[in-house]
Amino acid sequence: MDSKNKKEEKDTISIDNKEKYIRMKKNDLVELLAQKDDELKTLESKLNKEKKELVQKEDNEKYYKEQLIRMQADFENFKKREDKKKKEFMEYANKDLICRLLSVVDNLERAASYAKNEESHSESIREGVKGILKEFRKILEQEGVRPIKAVGEKFDPYCHEAIMQVESEKFPEDTITEEITKGYYLKSQVIRPSVVKVCKGQAEDNKKCEDDNMEESSNNNKKNENNED
Repeated sequence: MDSKNKKEEKDTISIDNKEKYIRMKKNDLVELLAQKDDELKTLESKLNKEKKELVQKEDNEKYYKEQLIRMQADFENFKKREDKKKKEFMEYANKDLICRLLSVVDNLERAASYAKNEESHSESIREGVKGILKEFRKILEQEGVRPIKAVGEKFDPYCHEAIMQVESEKFPEDTITEEITKGYYLKSQVIRPSVVKVCKGQAEDNKKCEDDNMEESSNNNKKNENNED
């Protein structure tokens, strides 16, 4: 029912407009048509503009999508190159150090060959080995490697590893008496602790003897003081 009413209303408006245009003068009608034509041109211009903007947006979307794909590909290539460089660096990081150590190996081989041919020159061989050891220590020092102090030092679990406790009259308690294996720092980090023996104090008999000697010495001093009085 509503649809029928709307149709009738629309038909009525169309008839009214038609009658309105029939009653209009020619100049007014031309003017109205010109006005409608301008409105149509304006709408067409607006539509064309929006079409161009849509095309531009689609072009931009395509461009940025291609750029993103290209950037992803570049990043993957960069990552592969960096991984390759990192691998090569890890493989050849110690190349310089190894080259310097090879000179020590050369000297050791020469010393071994000399010892084989000249068994009687033990002193010369000993001095040669000392020189090689000195060269080797110098290379380690240049790389930041230095020995850990042990004998006579207070035991430090950070850089010392105790394998035995011994009684000693020479060293105080918790002091290192002997170094079994030398330990080393690499710069400020312990790369190998010193393996050591640590003093646990004096033997009970020696300690008692020392206490008796101290007591006897004290008594003698008192006697001497009394005699002087």
